[in-house]
Amino acid sequence: MERVCKDLEQRIEVYLDGTRVTLPPIESVVVLNIPSWAAGVDLWKLGRDSEDGTSCGEEQKMDDGKIEVMALYSSFHIARLQVGLSEPLKLGQVSQVKIKLSGKTPMQIDGEPWLQPPAMITLSHVDKANVLVLSTETE
Repeated sequence: MERVCKDLEQRIEVYLDGTRVTLPPIESVVVLNIPSWAAGVDLWKLGRDSEDGTSCGEEQKMDDGKIEVMALYSSFHIARLQVGLSEPLKLGQVSQVKIKLSGKTPMQIDGEPWLQPPAMITLSHVDKANVLVLSTETE
């Protein structure tokens, strides 16, 4: 029951398209490009846009080259998101995310956790794969 990610905002820096974001007290940063998180929660659609009422971007799409970035306050906040009683703090919808870790930080990608040493992590779309789909229309 230890809160090892408490005060995360003091140990990381987040840059969205090159601009540093001021973070409130948080325990997690979530970076997505799909509309499903934590067993099916559509995190980007939950709640209003941003704290000051300004838009944090458009509808989430997997093929728009954008990455949705949100912050979470605690494990209790995650539980409330699961049942639709809360909303994430939307940081932005951008083309590139950089996260600078000043110390060892717990991380997870697609359910696989590890302890990441200090690093600068850059996330962006690189390529697209064209996929053929069988049409069900009759001509």
